[in-house]
Amino acid sequence: MATREELREALDDYTQRAQSNERVRKTLKNWNSVIHLDVTDLGIAYTMTIVNGELTDIQDGAVGTPDLIVSGKSEDLTNIFWGDENPASNYMQGAITTRGSQEDVMRLDAMAMLLYLDAEKK
Repeated sequence: MATREELREALDDYTQRAQSNERVRKTLKNWNSVIHLDVTDLGIAYTMTIVNGELTDIQDGAVGTPDLIVSGKSEDLTNIFWGDENPASNYMQGAITTRGSQEDVMRLDAMAMLLYLDAEKK
């Protein structure tokens, strides 16, 4: 199990990588979404805000009405946000679940995969 602090560090790193990745911003340029991250084993949540394809912020708590809800255990989410694990693999194995429109799920998958592939190169 990852700690709240480890997960927060991973989320902050993910935000920086997403904001500095031109390919992510170009691919998702018209996407606006509020995503709640439900960390099931810690009983906490975060809110990821995407405006015009840019991940602008990840706040503590479930803020606003979500377009998409992503649920999973702290260890799985932390590994995805650090880029240590393939997000598609975790999703396919059921470690991560999503609730929302298929379009939002596909866009989140695209962003996660682009950042994962960039992390793999380093």
